[in-house]
Amino acid sequence: MSPEDHPKTDFAAYVAKQALAESHPYALDDDARIAVVGGGPTGSFFSIFALKLAKMLDKKLNITIYDPKNFTKDGPAGCNKCAGIISELLVQTLAVEGINLPDSVVWKGINSYQLHTTKGSVSIATPSFENTIAAVYRGGGPKGIIGEHKESFDDFLMGQAIKEGAEHVPRKIQRIEYENGKPVLFSQGGEIEQADLVVGAVGVNSGKSGIFPDMGFGYEEPQTVKAAITEISFDEEIITEHFGNSVHLFLLPIKNLKFAAMIPKVTYLTLCILGHDLNADTVRDFLAYPVVKEVLPKSVGYKLNCRCLPKMNIRAPKVPFTDRVVMCGDAGSTRLFKDGLGAAYIMGKAAANTAVLHGVSKQDFQEHYYPVYKNIIVDNQFGNYLYFLADLYKNYGLLTRWMLQIVREEQSDPEDPKRLSSVLWNMFTGNERFKNIFATAVSLPVRFDLWKAFARTLVIRR
Repeated sequence: MSPEDHPKTDFAAYVAKQALAESHPYALDDDARIAVVGGGPTGSFFSIFALKLAKMLDKKLNITIYDPKNFTKDGPAGCNKCAGIISELLVQTLAVEGINLPDSVVWKGINSYQLHTTKGSVSIATPSFENTIAAVYRGGGPKGIIGEHKESFDDFLMGQAIKEGAEHVPRKIQRIEYENGKPVLFSQGGEIEQADLVVGAVGVNSGKSGIFPDMGFGYEEPQTVKAAITEISFDEEIITEHFGNSVHLFLLPIKNLKFAAMIPKVTYLTLCILGHDLNADTVRDFLAYPVVKEVLPKSVGYKLNCRCLPKMNIRAPKVPFTDRVVMCGDAGSTRLFKDGLGAAYIMGKAAANTAVLHGVSKQDFQEHYYPVYKNIIVDNQFGNYLYFLADLYKNYGLLTRWMLQIVREEQSDPEDPKRLSSVLWNMFTGNERFKNIFATAVSLPVRFDLWKAFARTLVIRR
């Protein structure tokens, strides 16, 4: 994320529109009802910022978050199928917004990456001007972990929304229809609410996104691929001594694999494998790979808990809104292969700003919400270029050696600008936009460093 990613509150535009409010049928009036379908981070962020804005404008909104899942439960019942990495920039941004992550939410502070390849490994430290990354559980954690005196990130965030005035109703929405120009929500017991606005903050793994294509306004579910996530249990001493406060990142020439990460969390190691066409054998094959076996402790065994193959959004829907309906989060536009929580913040806040300050018509969302939505789509195109370059570097041994050589030199010199190190760090932490990372990756200094590494290799071989 960067400053231009953060939607700005346009109070001047709102004040200018007050004179036209009575003639604007899509303005949210006092006591307007908003139904948020999905209680994950996007739905909570939307609710928090919409209610904050409404209070600033002395307006009352009635926001109900519909989600049957209990995020305090351990195991699949409370899980939101995510690796649970929060970039330091998002942690800082939330603090500015008055949302401070308590120690009970953060399972581990991450201060470095260990990059593993077939040609060796290298440590990439947190840039000195940054704070540590937060490792969290989106739900209550793996089965049996209850009692660790920790809490779920998603439950914490929903709690913040409830403190602002939102209501959580643990019911599953099964269909939405228009009546008299407004959406009406139905559950098993029949009609439950007519809303002035419906926010589709559903995840691609929730099974709830299918209700929105049936509304007939042109929305189609995003294109997805499968990831592979599993929890590997160890004694706390093993996690502390062997893995420390580092995320272990793997760039390996394995078919269909983009990259994999091991994230330490007290008594578990969260393994997240990203790529294409992953299946139930992916984790087993990955753990049997020689480079991976060298990273795992050799003196102790381990147990695989809580395995899943969650979907990941890789292409946003073209039609994400209509009158009184807006889609955001994983069901809309999100960042490619990383920083889904950062994208949830950006899109939830953009949708809230649009609805409260401008209106809830299709035209309002087109003018004020869609530019933020489209910005992530365009940035993801640069992400595709970067992952293509990463594939080249991990699949060709010489390129892998050059990359490691440059990063080792950068990390050993305190005065070095660490250009390639920052490219790798930002690609996998979500601290920076893909566009800016790509500009650094193809810059003349980085290319010059690569040519120097190439020349050294030739001299050594001769």
